[in-house]
Amino acid sequence: MLVNKKQDWDIYQQPEVPSIKKKYLVKPDIALRVKCLTIVTMIIVAAMFLTASSEAIIRSGYELVQMKVEVIKLEKENELLQLEIAKLKSPQRIQSIATTQLGMVMPQNIYCAESSSKSSNLNTEGEKSIVSMLLNRKSQ
Repeated sequence: MLVNKKQDWDIYQQPEVPSIKKKYLVKPDIALRVKCLTIVTMIIVAAMFLTASSEAIIRSGYELVQMKVEVIKLEKENELLQLEIAKLKSPQRIQSIATTQLGMVMPQNIYCAESSSKSSNLNTEGEKSIVSMLLNRKSQ
């Protein structure tokens, strides 16, 4: 039966590899390796420099934007303070504080001294304001 069958096996044998002769061995070129290493190092240094410089530019851009925002904020605050100064300087406010808090009263008669050369002309601002104040007082 099957046991008696003889099997033929072919045995595959690898051919022998010829030995490498010493003349085929390549010696490493150390000068080439040094040049390649130098070039790679220079590329890495250049990339680091470009990254650092672009980071500095971006950081200064952010600082510039923050300063512009701060300038706008301070300009608005300055405008509000100028408005408040104008309100505090108003003559009506000063008059109301003088009469209510300080107990001052408007005089009934106002006497003005005039020099003989200016007796007929009201040229100065002070004289004009006194006359306008008198007229306003009489109309009240």
